Amino acid sequence: MDLHLVGSLSVSGQALTFGGESVEALADRFGTPLYVFDATTFRTSVQEFVDAAKSAHSDTRIALAAKANSAVAILSIAEECGIDVDVASEGELEAALRAGFTTDRVHVHGNNKSDAELERAVREGVRAIVIDCLSEIDRLQSICHRHGRVQDVMLRLAPGVDPVTHHAISTGQDDTKFGMNVSDGSADEGTQRILAAEDLRLIGFHCHVGSQLMDSEAQVAGAQRVSEFAVRYARDHDSIHEIGVGGGLGIRYTKDDDPEDVVKYCQEIADAALGPFRGAGLPLPTICHEPGRRLVGEAGITVYRVGVRKSVPIIGGGQRTYLSVDGGLADNPRPQLYDAVYTALNASRISEPHDTEFRVSGRHCETDTLIDAAKLPGATSEGDTIVVTCTGAYNQSMASNYNRYPRPALIIVGDGEPWVAVERESIEELFRNERVRSRVKSS
Repeated sequence: MDLHLVGSLSVSGQALTFGGESVEALADRFGTPLYVFDATTFRTSVQEFVDAAKSAHSDTRIALAAKANSAVAILSIAEECGIDVDVASEGELEAALRAGFTTDRVHVHGNNKSDAELERAVREGVRAIVIDCLSEIDRLQSICHRHGRVQDVMLRLAPGVDPVTHHAISTGQDDTKFGMNVSDGSADEGTQRILAAEDLRLIGFHCHVGSQLMDSEAQVAGAQRVSEFAVRYARDHDSIHEIGVGGGLGIRYTKDDDPEDVVKYCQEIADAALGPFRGAGLPLPTICHEPGRRLVGEAGITVYRVGVRKSVPIIGGGQRTYLSVDGGLADNPRPQLYDAVYTALNASRISEPHDTEFRVSGRHCETDTLIDAAKLPGATSEGDTIVVTCTGAYNQSMASNYNRYPRPALIIVGDGEPWVAVERESIEELFRNERVRSRVKSS
């Protein structure tokens, strides 16, 4: 049977397993909806990326993009693997610190950092702050001066690269909120202002062109343009020694997804980033990769129960069958945000052919379609356990309490006995920060 088994998904007898655990047993024990994360798959993905990147260029740093999944338990595994972390808020910085990261392994991103976030980053002594705009230079300089600190910084560039991906996750084109444009001179102005600031030390330049990329083409173009820009200043400033190439390599959400081999991907990007420095006869820079989805995506699944099966007529003839599960928009908003496509499996009937088309929808007061045309067994029924694959990236990070639903629990498997890394929210916890104004009776 041709099932889309990614990560550690496997069929053992009549059971679908993940991280060596029966998915149905996990659903029975911990309830649904349920995020499940396989620590072994994650560690393997990290090691694979580290090996590929360092093979291409030994002076390479790898940082997990915390935005992909900032659960403290998952960040702590990343810390144990010896990689860095990049954060985009004070909350993500706090998660990294709670996970055990020392601040010399933390990079701070963000296109609209508050003074409080900059103050915290400087006070903690993070390895680098990635500056995104001109006003941030002045604010950060003032904070550093007040604390008597010299802060290492990078400047994020918008290199003018438009990748092949959904527009909502394209970030390297000229028309973007991120970084400073190379084409209109903003990047030069930003560089010169940082170099003139006494309390800032420019160590390099950064770019990120997009996400869920199937090959390195856009990343290669971005890396080359950033390095060409960097070389112009590195000739006269020894401190400039780092090129951040972002992340973006995709994963296998469906059978049609075929991301480039990570060894080839890293080699092509390294060649592009190092070429301008070689051509100028300058020392080769450190290359920084910031994968997120690539490291955590296939290490996660989400488990649901089917609540309602319903067939309805389609305009023009025929029928469509809906399966409503006990989750949806609140635990996975990505299909609504940018048409993300997923694969589903029926863990209750894993030995039956997955050859009948269903629309898998959520329980929310929206048309919250999780998968428009999922192939599942024709006998799929109310009460069956449904697995949506490749949900280790962004699902938990983007989860909400829409319709006042508590957020799911997160279970870690593949690391001994399954354990609860994030408790399921309770109804009481949904209201813990709310108050009602006292009503005073009129006389």
